[in-house]
Amino acid sequence: MKFKALVTETTAVLLTRGLEVEPVAVRDVVAHMVEVLAQRTGVDAEEAVHLVTSETVADAIVRASDQTHEGAEAVHAVRPVRVDTRTVSAAVRVLGRLVMAAAQAGKYASLNGDGRTAAQAMDLATELGAALAADRVGEETEVPVGLLDELARVVESVAGKIESEGWSICPCGEVHEQDEVDVEVVPVMRSDAALACQLHSRAGE
Repeated sequence: MKFKALVTETTAVLLTRGLEVEPVAVRDVVAHMVEVLAQRTGVDAEEAVHLVTSETVADAIVRASDQTHEGAEAVHAVRPVRVDTRTVSAAVRVLGRLVMAAAQAGKYASLNGDGRTAAQAMDLATELGAALAADRVGEETEVPVGLLDELARVVESVAGKIESEGWSICPCGEVHEQDEVDVEVVPVMRSDAALACQLHSRAGE
């Protein structure tokens, strides 16, 4: 019971820090910290779990997910909390373009070793696709403003990595004109990010 309560408490603490973490990931971190503490103190896990606090676990997850730290790109289960619960209506064809933008960002991230961004981008593409699939009219549909904000940040981030870190659609080391493709895709990605921001701004109208 204490273990389950610790997982729940840690999830709540993370939400106050602006992070939404998959429950299984929180459980894994709690289990690891309990195991390590048990080994260090020479007590069993049932006793050790009472020595671990939700704040300590949350601190560890926040540090591991800090994108300024090396290895943070491997932390897949962490997402920013969406505070804005408003929705905005957008044309299906426009949202289709944003689905492609998310998928393209995910592909670049995946091919260049950033599994965290790749997973986030593909989640966004899936969420947009679900909104489109739920639309029965086929002209306009409602999407969360927070989704658009998150998408704009992810796509802009990937465009920046292409420019500053040399991310490529084919980072194989062979020269076969992929550099030209990478250069051309940056303004397109920035245009898509701007489109998401434009839709976002309409929520206040």
